[in-house]
Amino acid sequence: MSRCQSIFRLVLNQHLNTFGPKSRGMSLELTHPCPACGPETEFYRAASTNIHLGEKTKWYCTECDYGFVKINGIDSSAV
Repeated sequence: MSRCQSIFRLVLNQHLNTFGPKSRGMSLELTHPCPACGPETEFYRAASTNIHLGEKTKWYCTECDYGFVKINGIDSSAV
């Protein structure tokens, strides 16, 4: 993980812990397969919003730039 990614992740976690998703019970990290890094890779939640289909959540790999979207539990990495 680059220094910039580490700083971004730290600031994001501090922001979310202050204002964040604890009331919604949403995790900030997820273990998910990454096509570049391997089967057991940590992802961080970059964004979350409600749309007409349900909750849309963006996840990014902590090791590379790979990301995917989940809408109501269905993720775009399966496509």
